[in-house]
Amino acid sequence: METNNQAPGTRPEILLLSAVMMLIGALAIVLFFAAVANDEAIQLALNWTTAEDDARPPSLLLIYLERFGIIISVLFILSGAFFITIGWRLRRGNIRVAHWARIGLLWLCIGAASYILLTAFNIINSAAMDREAVDFGQLLSAISPALVVLAIGFLLWTWLNNNIERLFSGEDSLIGRETRLAWNLLIPTLTIFVLVAARPLEQTFIRSLTDKRFAGSAVPQFVGLENYYNLLTFRIDTVTCRKSISDGPCDTRANGSIRWESIDRELLREGYRTIFNVPIGGDQSAAISGLDDDFIEAIFTTVVFTVISVAGELIIGLFMAMVVNSKFRGRGAMRAVMLVPWAIPTVISARLWELMLKDTSAGIFNKILLDLGAIDAPLAWLSDPSLQIPTAIIVDVWKTAPFMALLLLAGLQVIPSDLYEAASVDGASPVRRFFSITLPLLRPAIAIALIFRTLDALRVFDLFNVLFGRQQLSMATYNFETLVSNQLDGYASAISVIIFIFISIFAFIYVRLLQVES
Repeated sequence: METNNQAPGTRPEILLLSAVMMLIGALAIVLFFAAVANDEAIQLALNWTTAEDDARPPSLLLIYLERFGIIISVLFILSGAFFITIGWRLRRGNIRVAHWARIGLLWLCIGAASYILLTAFNIINSAAMDREAVDFGQLLSAISPALVVLAIGFLLWTWLNNNIERLFSGEDSLIGRETRLAWNLLIPTLTIFVLVAARPLEQTFIRSLTDKRFAGSAVPQFVGLENYYNLLTFRIDTVTCRKSISDGPCDTRANGSIRWESIDRELLREGYRTIFNVPIGGDQSAAISGLDDDFIEAIFTTVVFTVISVAGELIIGLFMAMVVNSKFRGRGAMRAVMLVPWAIPTVISARLWELMLKDTSAGIFNKILLDLGAIDAPLAWLSDPSLQIPTAIIVDVWKTAPFMALLLLAGLQVIPSDLYEAASVDGASPVRRFFSITLPLLRPAIAIALIFRTLDALRVFDLFNVLFGRQQLSMATYNFETLVSNQLDGYASAISVIIFIFISIFAFIYVRLLQVES
């Protein structure tokens, strides 16, 4: 048997591999900065000359963030740092570092191959759309750097895979192998997450810091937090009610509501508009005003709709889930029938409810209430501001309570029946069994159901858009109006970020209050 007393770290093969790994890492960082420097949009900003119409110069920072972003930049720099670090540590001849180097080379090959396929597809598809022949010279020029990277990476990976046990020493622990396996499984998921979620969210936040117009040709400018300031700024002032007689009662409208004085003219000139008046006793009220009164009102409408509808769906869904979870004849058919409202598309169900809620006696609801003597005249369910939010809540609870029941039913199915039998033997009443067994063990399912439904309710769009149009705005419908009708892309992006923050806050509250971690 041939022996080699040479230290692993001094072997020329390892030193060469170490140098190549560090070179790959350094080239990754250098090529990224070269791509930034040679980008057409960045070159245009650097060489900008004021046009005859005195067009505003583009912001170099904004162009960089839009083209490359923070996430992509950090990923490239971290990848380069990973190869440099692994290359330097390979000099020690440790087998665990060699395994990490093998993983790095493997994903380098996968990344290069993916880039080649995407680039080739884009060029071929572009030629097909223009009804032109594929320029193979352009194709080869575009993918040649990636081909070189793929060839070098594959050769290094193959060589290292065949010689890792011979060249490197040390012990590879079970924890190390499981850690590498976990990263191998996580990298595809993280890649999809970055491309599908993180990168678009980052772009939305970047646009929210600009005055970019939707489908506009004007160069967007950096405005900082101005959009958020205009959206969220509000104030509370004290105002008195209007009186026809100085010592008389407050004037009222036809619906019985009190007529309040306006806020100061100086505030009106600054852009403040009154949203709500909250009586605080006597002839005074607290006037809540905002720079964007429509959005503040949309927040209030959405939060009220979310809290009441989700609470109602939880109660009704829990009742439905417990009913269909019990044993009775026809339980399977009952489970299928209860999902019918949820299976109907929201737009169709909203149209059906719109017909039933007509503000004449032709509407089924008004017809039933008139026949029962509950009302004297048909109610304007969809046009009366005091009835619009309750109407939306009723429609939403009818449609989505079965979905909540489905999620809770899955949680009920995993609760062992032995617990209920033991509690029954011990003399626990059904109410005691519900609060001592069902609710505690159903807590994770309730948390998941609440998060799903709250996420949907906070971004509700189609229900409000079909039933009310612009009469009653949710945050999502106001976002749509801002983007499409007013073409304020930057302003609408700020609204999207605020909606995302609201959803995150509610999700965090649910997880903390329901103690899902424990």
